[in-house]
Amino acid sequence: MKQKVLGFSFFYLISILGAAYAAEGPEVDKKPVMTLREALTRGIENNLDIQITRVDIPVSDEEVTFQDSVFDPVLDAGVFSSEEKTPINLSTTPKDNLNINERGIVTGIGKKSRFGLSSRLSLETYRLEENTASSFLAPDYRDYLVLDLTQPLLRDFGEKINTTYLKVAQNQRKQAEFGYLNRINQIVRSIETTYYDLAKASRTLEFQIESRELARTLLEGNQKKFQAGVVPVSEVQRAETALASRDELVLLARQQVEIISDRLKDLLNIRGENPVSDKMIIPETIKIMNTDLPNMEQALGRALTHRPELKHQALEIENRDMTIAYYANQTLPRLDLSATLGINGLSGEKRNPLSPDSQYQGDYDDAFSSMTDGDGYEWKLGLTASYPWGNRAARSRRRQAEEEKGRAVYQYKRTEGVCETEVKNAWVTASRSLARVDVAERFESLAAITLDQEMKRLGQGLSDTFRILQYQDDLIDAKIRKTTAIIDFNKGISDLYYSMGDILDHHHMKVRLPGQGDLGE
Repeated sequence: MKQKVLGFSFFYLISILGAAYAAEGPEVDKKPVMTLREALTRGIENNLDIQITRVDIPVSDEEVTFQDSVFDPVLDAGVFSSEEKTPINLSTTPKDNLNINERGIVTGIGKKSRFGLSSRLSLETYRLEENTASSFLAPDYRDYLVLDLTQPLLRDFGEKINTTYLKVAQNQRKQAEFGYLNRINQIVRSIETTYYDLAKASRTLEFQIESRELARTLLEGNQKKFQAGVVPVSEVQRAETALASRDELVLLARQQVEIISDRLKDLLNIRGENPVSDKMIIPETIKIMNTDLPNMEQALGRALTHRPELKHQALEIENRDMTIAYYANQTLPRLDLSATLGINGLSGEKRNPLSPDSQYQGDYDDAFSSMTDGDGYEWKLGLTASYPWGNRAARSRRRQAEEEKGRAVYQYKRTEGVCETEVKNAWVTASRSLARVDVAERFESLAAITLDQEMKRLGQGLSDTFRILQYQDDLIDAKIRKTTAIIDFNKGISDLYYSMGDILDHHHMKVRLPGQGDLGE
């Protein structure tokens, strides 16, 4: 009888050890593995938050075009016709009414320069017919070629002032790029973090299934022992309780896998008719590939020069400086120098046969020829000044711009502090997690040895179910803690390169801007 019990114990010991160590991976559905690289690539291409932010770039392009269009030439044209009849009693009019009929065409081209000069060149053609005796041409034709110039001398003077809104729009275009890059960095880190969480949850599920199988094997052994009268029924009940508990842990672990898998699908925009939408994403096994951490001081320096949020905020301060300068200029009086230069020509039909012949007889063409010959000219030069009483609007705008700059400076400093904190926290997480991996490996090794020794004692009848279950839990817990430390290290590395502004470079990835070159090193 004693030999039979020892033989059964030896067989039981072999089966337990086989279940514990021979089956490293539990039985799970074999599905295609999605690598981290594949997940990141798919996320950058399909994530809707990235696509939403991407639209800011072409929108800002159009704003630049709009502000630059202020300096585009402007063409204008107009026609008019008028008639006037005035009762009058003068010897110079053959009738009781003064009749004047006038028709004209005016065309011109105007332009505002970046220096502030407004210019307009216009060509005006008129046909005038009147019944006064002093008019020897009826109808007469008049052509004018006029150049009008207005140059501000104080307010709105200079290229810096007149291009303020254009330069602000150009900076906002750069800010849109940095915002786009920052959004990509955030999504890449979110995808990577979620991917690592999924890898941890998947490995935890495997370990919980392994733990359940260990409890199942122990229960089957105890049932056989009980039937043989070797152990009391309490040993069977304890094993059954452990199996039920581990069944619940398996369900909880599977729940976590499904939840995190769905979260990753949302980041990758996998939904609807996508063939992967109704399946769990299976991650690759996460390992520690490189234990070299960037130097803390180098990482901080890199963050302060590469974080897109800081570049974005620095441009915001620059925009506020330009706005302050613009409104400071608007507090000045308006003093404009204006000039008009023109030449004109005249022609028409002889109205009174008794009047002497006129050198300006002719039609439209003759009026133009008269103008080009310089028969008539005009010029005007003047200064105009104006100043709003108190000029409260410009002063208020200037104070407002100064306050907004102060806010932008505070935001820059706050962002700088956040970046520094993120670098330090990520560096600490990565370095401490790496140390935890070494400790967890020793814990796992010791837990395996302890379980092995206790199994030998069980085979000799010197142990019981309670102790075996405890040591099984220790081994599974050691494996989970080791996996957690590995995942935390990789997440720390991801956070570190994100906080440095180099997460794309870390993954050897580049992003192409809409209509431009690559974004990222």
